[in-house]
Amino acid sequence: MRTAARCVRLMVRRFFQHKVGVQSAALAFYLLFMIFPFLIFISALLGLLDLNVTAILLVLGEFLPREVVDIVQAYLLHVGQEPNVRLMLFGLFFSLWFPMRATSALMQAVRQAYHLGPPRREIVHWLKTLIYTVMLILTIAVTLAFMTVGDRLLSWLMVQFRLPVFWAELWRRLRFPAAGTAGYFALFFLYALSQDGVRPWRELWPGTAAALAAWLGLNWLYAEYVERFAHYSLLYGSIGAVIVLLIWLNMTAMVLILGAEFNGTLLSLRNEREKRGTPQ
Repeated sequence: MRTAARCVRLMVRRFFQHKVGVQSAALAFYLLFMIFPFLIFISALLGLLDLNVTAILLVLGEFLPREVVDIVQAYLLHVGQEPNVRLMLFGLFFSLWFPMRATSALMQAVRQAYHLGPPRREIVHWLKTLIYTVMLILTIAVTLAFMTVGDRLLSWLMVQFRLPVFWAELWRRLRFPAAGTAGYFALFFLYALSQDGVRPWRELWPGTAAALAAWLGLNWLYAEYVERFAHYSLLYGSIGAVIVLLIWLNMTAMVLILGAEFNGTLLSLRNEREKRGTPQ
């Protein structure tokens, strides 16, 4: 109980000392500029591959506020009406540039949470940022495709190879845990790549799991709040969806940074126990 109280005090102190609120606002700014080029790329890709946009929106609606899904729907449907390779390449270029800025900002926050200074080798750090950004985009694209194409693929396999209905039901139950697992490893590798060297697994996974669980829980709570109480669209009209998006991005940024701060707090507590000579 005393350790838990000490952990909470350290987290509160870190929140103000490391200016997590300011860092979250900066990261949300980069995420805002990241999301629209990425949607252009995804919508153009969906149009070229003739994938099911409605299925993607249904999947996103499971854990995102409705206003955020509405903005995504408007972009996907508008850009997807006239898909072309040039538009997809344009979206791909800016889908790399702005996510790299967001990734770099988040990596700096992670390094501060671990009390690390500037990167020792700037070129290596830049390459890490580029590799992670490409990996993240591919992970999101493959996960969305896997979750939306999965039903049609299973239906085709059931007809062609007479697979039992059990497999289709099993996939429908496991696809969200599979997406959660992909999100966990995406965040885990971001925390890991932010380090100068190799960190032990125990110094990375608690904050990763806590950030993912907090993000899912806050998404659900925020979606319920917007749906039942806030009614931004009634108060602010069409700009209400933008307000919901901005709050959601800031909330997401803060949770990602606090996950790293949680890891840093646990590391500080472990170092304190080692100095006192008490068992871990």
